[in-house]
Amino acid sequence: MLKKWLSGLLLLAGLMAHTALFAVDLPAFEASYILKRGSLHIGSSNIEFRSANDGSYVYESRSWPTRWVAWLLKDRLHESSRGSIIANSLRPDAYHYLRTGGSREREADLSFDWKQNRVKNHVEGSLWEMEIPTGTVDKLASQLGMMLALRQDKDDVTFKVADGGRLKEYRFKVIGHETVEVPAGTFETVKITKLRDNKDRVTYVWCAPALNYLPVRIWQRETDDAEYTSDLEKFSEVLRVQ
Repeated sequence: MLKKWLSGLLLLAGLMAHTALFAVDLPAFEASYILKRGSLHIGSSNIEFRSANDGSYVYESRSWPTRWVAWLLKDRLHESSRGSIIANSLRPDAYHYLRTGGSREREADLSFDWKQNRVKNHVEGSLWEMEIPTGTVDKLASQLGMMLALRQDKDDVTFKVADGGRLKEYRFKVIGHETVEVPAGTFETVKITKLRDNKDRVTYVWCAPALNYLPVRIWQRETDDAEYTSDLEKFSEVLRVQ
């Protein structure tokens, strides 16, 4: 179950941190999260953002189990998205996914060809291509776009996402505002939900405007009714809006 949480929900946490990417003078930053199933601490994750003067960016997310559950849940995840920001729009060039340590190790690479509007998927020795519309992003970059939309006061956003050899549709909607207390502090937040066809899975994300809309909490209920929470533990102070 940890692999499902880390590859899905944590991915959401990491991606949403990219909202600060759209600040004009965003410096490099890091943030870390505590992961729980119910009240049990099951893991941690770390995100890191870097950018260059030419508009290119690199975003990485790493997740691992706590030592108390490592005897049972061994999966470690490393994901990265690389690309450019052009006129406040995202153009990913490459996405990498690596899962190690468990019984189902997996590695996948996506490379985007914007001259041909195609993406190449290289997964476990198999290589295939598919056509994509302009504006398509990878799973990490989709959250960058969502956070940009929040900065523009949009409350209902849809993205085309290249994911697992298919073109998927991710939709996010603002549903309210709440005060949230996490290990990193207490924050006024915008509450977001990920809209799904499967009503048995529910995801809520709380993003703090004071931290450039960095997510401070993510909560998800799976189809087996298990509940998972990701709470912000530490963050770079440069994220604070002055």
